[in-house]
Amino acid sequence: MAKAKKGHVAIPFLLAFLLGIIGIGGVAMYIFNQISSGDNIQKMPSSVVKPTAEDNSTLLFVLDEPNDTSPLTFMIARILPADKRIMLLSLPSNMLSIVDSKQDTLEGFYKTGGIQSVMDAIESEAKIKTDRYVILNSDSFQKICNIFAGVYYQIPVGTQGFADSSEAQYLGPSQIEKLITNPFFEKGESQRSSIVADVICEMINQTDYDRIVASMDSNFRTLINMMNTDISSIDYSNNKNALKFMYTYGSKICTFRLATGTTSEDNIFVLSSDFYDSIEEFFGDETAEETTGE
Repeated sequence: MAKAKKGHVAIPFLLAFLLGIIGIGGVAMYIFNQISSGDNIQKMPSSVVKPTAEDNSTLLFVLDEPNDTSPLTFMIARILPADKRIMLLSLPSNMLSIVDSKQDTLEGFYKTGGIQSVMDAIESEAKIKTDRYVILNSDSFQKICNIFAGVYYQIPVGTQGFADSSEAQYLGPSQIEKLITNPFFEKGESQRSSIVADVICEMINQTDYDRIVASMDSNFRTLINMMNTDISSIDYSNNKNALKFMYTYGSKICTFRLATGTTSEDNIFVLSSDFYDSIEEFFGDETAEETTGE
């Protein structure tokens, strides 16, 4: 279904390393490394480089478990290294899209046409063009969450498989995966997708950035062999400075947006016509102000 790893990739993939290191779960670190070409990066006195708007990138993460009872998880990570920001957006697997007169859900496009079909469907319906992809299984997803050291998160009351509590609970890698792949949320797939982005965002914001930067190289070498992706080691080598900049000078760098829309009686999610307005700021041409730290 998914493509095999490719060699050199011109567009940065640091974004994957973030979510992965930024995944769908912690896939974050790998995400940031998705950042694009470093040719225009200017050196700073601190030896940490200053990224430019050309380093912005968009990565698609897919959590594809072999268990047929677990729904597919689709998450977009938009990386703005110069702004020291990451925006996460999880799209419902039952979201409707039309590509070349073919109408199907994201899950349907993925199962029949693979990752490229999903990328085309997202661009057609959500007007988001993704640069590269990362497909995770249970092992690679949990490895990413382990690198980020889990998360403290307030689980919605009544969530199947979790104790009710009014306080945030610590979730380890397997618990994070169990939560975001739960198919029984009260409000269905749209609620699950919002929780995916929320919990991963919290995990990225709660991690120790200095520790992530210190182990970035070794974590990348481990993750690249565990994931199905079109991101290469050359991309990482050429663009890791942008990731270092984000982690060195950023503070609570992650935010998320909800996929707004309606769900029909036959469980098909239709994205609202004004959805793009809520994320346009992350895809515009504006660049961050020239600063060297927080």
